[in-house]
Order: sequence, then C-alpha cells, then structure tokens
Amino acid sequence: MLARAGELGRRTIDGLLRLLYPPTCHVCGERLPEGRRMGLCSACWRTVELIKHPWCAACGRQLERKEIVDPRGENLCLDCRLDPFPVILRGTARYREPLVRLISEFKYDFWPSLADQLSNLFVERAHALFGSWRPDLVIPVPLHVKRFRWRGFNQSLLLARRLAAHWGAKLAEPLARTRNTIPQAKLPTKARLTNVAGAFAVTDEPSVIGRRICLVDDVSATGSTIRECGRMLREAGAAEVRAYVLARP
Repeated sequence: MLARAGELGRRTIDGLLRLLYPPTCHVCGERLPEGRRMGLCSACWRTVELIKHPWCAACGRQLERKEIVDPRGENLCLDCRLDPFPVILRGTARYREPLVRLISEFKYDFWPSLADQLSNLFVERAHALFGSWRPDLVIPVPLHVKRFRWRGFNQSLLLARRLAAHWGAKLAEPLARTRNTIPQAKLPTKARLTNVAGAFAVTDEPSVIGRRICLVDDVSATGSTIRECGRMLREAGAAEVRAYVLARP
C-alpha cells in the first residue's frame, strides 16, 4: 500500500513538473514528444549522421571515396592499410553535432537519463554493424574509481547494459582502470596512446578465457583506449574481442 502510494505521488509530482516545465530539445528548444524526458526532438535527431557502409573493415571509420576499392566488399582505410587496427571496431554515428553536444551533456553535465535516447540508437544499429555475430560477454570500458565517484555513473556501462539485454549476452566487468588518466579528449593524438598504456587490468581472468567479447565505450577518437583494453583482454585469454562505440570521428 505504501509503495503504491509512493509511486502515485511520484507520478503526480512528475506530471506537475512536466506541465510547469515541459521538456524541450537540447538543440532547438522545441517541446519534446510525450514520454521523452530529455534529449533531441525528432527533427534534430534525424540530423545525427550515422556511419553507413562502406566503412573500414578494421577500425569502422566511415570511408572516404578514395579509400573504397570494392563498394560491396570489405575495405580498409588508408591508416589501417599501413597499420591494421588490432580489434574489429564499429561505431554507430559520426562524432559531429548534434551528437557531440548530447554526449558532452550526458557525460560532463551529469545527465544519465540521456542514456535512454542514446542507447536506443546504439541497439537499433547493432544488427547493421555486426550482422549475426554475437558475443558471450559485453564488457564496458571502466572508469577509475575517483572519476566514477565524481560523475556518479559510468556512461559506457549504461550503454553496455542495454546492448547485453538486446543480444541476450552476459554483462560483465572484469576490466579495471588501475590509473586515473587524463581524459583523452584533453590530449593531442600522439599523447593518447601513452596516456592509457598500462592503465587497465583484467581482475577476473577465468571469466574471459575462451570467450567472445564485445567491448563497449561511448566515443573512440584515436582508438587508443580500445586498443589497450583489447590487448589486456586478449592477453587474459579471450577468444575474440570486438568493440562497439556510440561515436567515431
């Protein structure tokens, strides 16, 4: 009875707040449709630039016309032809506006509720990007405990949880960040590799031995974090590591 009364009270308060302060689009300010608490309106959401085939078979970056050898086949970008990316990486969308703003607010303005709209996109694009492939484990890129306490949530874990449920795979957290590194976005490209080197460890090796793994993160600009986490998982005995991120340049 008390639980039902509490739920009724929360719904009443929520309804009053929505009436007094209707949620609006984070970009254009238009009122959001019923049922959506925050995020982008339908018009602004359609401007998010999805990564579509042909993409690089290794790092998943959208290919430029000069990089396409076979429009229907597997192609490598110019960088991966010289130094193939060690993990099969796929990204949902280009890291451009309005997605840049939405992810920034998600992570740095402490709005975990934005995970709802972002996770929907993440899950909807999974089949187009991975086909019938399925992992045994879905593993989020971890935050250092200090950063987790500051933010209050791990954005990669929120995405990974939805993806694991969609695929019917197990959500696991055998990776730990052992060093509180400088945020990658604040560093030049060359410094990002050394910044995360040795910053991760597998704390539960038996859980990854022989497993197919999908590593999840929100943004991958240079791929440095994915490279390092993938290396640690493979050294721990993972059979296969692929990675899925919300946004790529």
